Amino acid sequence: MFNTNYGCIPLAAVSFLLFAGCSLPPQNAAWKSEEKVIQPEGSEARGPGSLVVETVLLGTDNGDELHRAFFLYDEQGRYLTHHPNRTPSPVTLSAGGYVVVSSILNTNKRVQVVIKEGQTTFVRLSDFKSAPEAQ
Repeated sequence: MFNTNYGCIPLAAVSFLLFAGCSLPPQNAAWKSEEKVIQPEGSEARGPGSLVVETVLLGTDNGDELHRAFFLYDEQGRYLTHHPNRTPSPVTLSAGGYVVVSSILNTNKRVQVVIKEGQTTFVRLSDFKSAPEAQ
């Protein structure tokens, strides 16, 4: 009959994801005092803070732009969550410092942001392009 080798399927899947431009998130991404910090914009208001992250455009789907996902870490470097970020929209966060990681050309890049109550912090694609690699 057919000779099927299922052992190569996981390797093939990982290879496909890597060549398709996907990167796995780092296990941790701690705050580094020597790195640039992106501050919120606008004046303070009531309510929680928010984060808007512009990542690499992957393409369109029925007229909607699809963007690369990003990963969020706390100041101690602990992984918090993954945001699909299909269309950049505000993510509500508690006040504090965070590390945002996203991939550009198969390289994970990291930026540090501050979230303040009632303000929005914007991470632009150019911030990732000039950011250090996530280790």
